Amino acid sequence: MFKKRLSKAFYISGLGFVAAIFIFPILWILLTSFKSNVEIFKTPITYLPHKFTLENYLSMFKQLPYYIFFFRNSTIITLSTVILVIILSSLGGYAFGRLEFKGKGLFFSFIMAILAIPYLVYLIPVYMMEAKLNILDTYIALILPYVALNLPFGIFLMRGIFRTIPSEMEDAAKIDGCNSFQVFYKIMLPLSIQGVATVGVLTFVAAWGEFLFALTLMESSIMKTLPVGIVLLRDEGQSWAYGLLSAAVVISIIPVILSFIVLQKYFIRGMIEGSLKG
Repeated sequence: MFKKRLSKAFYISGLGFVAAIFIFPILWILLTSFKSNVEIFKTPITYLPHKFTLENYLSMFKQLPYYIFFFRNSTIITLSTVILVIILSSLGGYAFGRLEFKGKGLFFSFIMAILAIPYLVYLIPVYMMEAKLNILDTYIALILPYVALNLPFGIFLMRGIFRTIPSEMEDAAKIDGCNSFQVFYKIMLPLSIQGVATVGVLTFVAAWGEFLFALTLMESSIMKTLPVGIVLLRDEGQSWAYGLLSAAVVISIIPVILSFIVLQKYFIRGMIEGSLKG
């Protein structure tokens, strides 16, 4: 009994240490955003603000005029990507998980092979294609690549989710007169909500924080997304305004944290079921 408790204590301590490593930078940025510029550069370093101030948040939109455009661009592009990936991965996952058609195994193997290719390999070809199509510096320039990059894993995950649903439910719906599409959106899709939530969260995080495609495919400053925009703001004379930049970073990561908190239950369950049955 003592050995079991000791091993459990070591296990929890190890997890806590790893969690602290990831949480500390976020916590440091959050605390910095509530410090005045005088305290930020004060020595010795203060970990907790001596006096909490909202000055950085109040002055952010005045001193960083493009921030609202960066936030708008990221919101439009990310939400569009999430919606499209959820729709397409649900349809694809249902087809590969529940239907039988010629070449099914070959097509699915091809989709899985795409996951093994580093996404940066696509950057130059995508740039050349979009330049010829004259869609650079538009929302669609990022939405299309983001959907293509996130769709393979979404299909893989949703396939696994659909395979966990008992076939008796599908058979009962067909007996009641439902066709394949009706079975999909009336029976299968509501039962796979944990997979939909998982795909949505993973796609949201990937699209919201993506940097290199956004840097390359968006040319004008007003069309930049948040990750690129914050770096540009830092380089354009704001490199020493740590309080201001910390406030901008904090606001930019709030949507990601909220999306995970709201969908946490579905996310964990969906990852387990989708990966095991995928």
